[in-house]
Amino acid sequence: MKVIIIGGGAAGMSAASRIKRLKRDAEVIVFERTGIVSHAPCGIPYYLEGLFDNYELFMHYTPDYFRKERGIDVRTNETVVEVDWNYVVTDRGSKVEWDYLVLATGASPVIPNIPIEGNNVFVIHHPADAVRLREILESMSTVSIIGTGYIGLEVAEALRFRGKDVIMIGRSSYPLRKSLDEDVGRIITNELIKYGVKLRLNERVLEINNRGNKQVIITDGGKYVVDAVIIATGIKPNIELARQLGLRIGETGAVWVDEHMRTSAENMYAAGDVAETRNLITGKPYWHPFGTTANKMGFVAGSNIAGKPMIFPGVVGTSMTRFMNLYIASTGLTTQDALRHGFRARSAMITARTRARYYPGGGYVTIKLIVDENSMRIIGAQVLGDDGSYVLGKIDTLAALMARGATVEDLFMSDLAYLPAVTQVWDPLIIAARQFLRG
Repeated sequence: MKVIIIGGGAAGMSAASRIKRLKRDAEVIVFERTGIVSHAPCGIPYYLEGLFDNYELFMHYTPDYFRKERGIDVRTNETVVEVDWNYVVTDRGSKVEWDYLVLATGASPVIPNIPIEGNNVFVIHHPADAVRLREILESMSTVSIIGTGYIGLEVAEALRFRGKDVIMIGRSSYPLRKSLDEDVGRIITNELIKYGVKLRLNERVLEINNRGNKQVIITDGGKYVVDAVIIATGIKPNIELARQLGLRIGETGAVWVDEHMRTSAENMYAAGDVAETRNLITGKPYWHPFGTTANKMGFVAGSNIAGKPMIFPGVVGTSMTRFMNLYIASTGLTTQDALRHGFRARSAMITARTRARYYPGGGYVTIKLIVDENSMRIIGAQVLGDDGSYVLGKIDTLAALMARGATVEDLFMSDLAYLPAVTQVWDPLIIAARQFLRG
């Protein structure tokens, strides 16, 4: 059995490793267009900040590790330019036949359809670009970030730590609009302002010009002269090869797959950011381009190719980030999402201590729950706090419960641990659930 995997990121290497674990005699070839595999793009802001300097730390394992320890034929710096029903062709002129094909081609940054000129306009997406970007930004004093999503916030933090002036421009009225409700988003807004980020919200960028060694950003609300511009306006799935093959593209714009990660064509699979999945809250097609999802999708694809049936049920849409001392997490639907999908959304937000009041230290956590009033099922949650482990634990607990269709009463009755040094006897999750059980 010969398997070709296009893309050496999280999904691609998970699929390759799973196939070789279950079927040692399988020939598995991975084509990766850059020089690194099993990479972690989420580390780029921390690299820019200077928290680590070793470029190889972007890789969980090196290409040589996969070749020597797992028997996977990893071919780096080689791009697949043509795909057919039984072979692929690369930019090096290689023509390789296959029995199974896995598309793990990931996603690419969305570039606004506006006039852009100048050499100091960048996107942040792949670790392969991180070294050069850090060197360039070192000499810059004022940087504008276009976009107020996860990457925008994390890069803003990195640049502020390095003493840069940061202007963040976004079309929405508050940061992280796709993940948070406005009342929670206002907390993020205040935190950005507190740490010196100049926010320009509700502004649409019209063009980015070059003036000498400066970049000039023109919006419908003003003009900003900066040393460099970082565009962080989202990503889109790389479906070009899927279109070459005539594969079905899903409602989200990513490749359609079934729960086994099979595409619409026989012996062809897709996994990771290029593929769509199902939202466990709405039951509808959903695109969740995060490494955690990509790893599991690749694992499932590899299992099925190797003859061990497995399904990927979908996701509730969990994510987490940080800006300075504030950790921000969400799962499920926002209130607006819930209403748009036909739920009778009802919400409650509480702020509680993270330890018993007599125990030294600790802080506060804010939890917002969104519930369907008809079924009292929890359909969304947002958690903020200054203790990353605490916030992580709360959002993960909620995500696990929501994936099983839990109600607020299920959450209220959950048998959660208690220790004064790490939480209250009335856990903040229980307090949040209790808001819906009054009367």
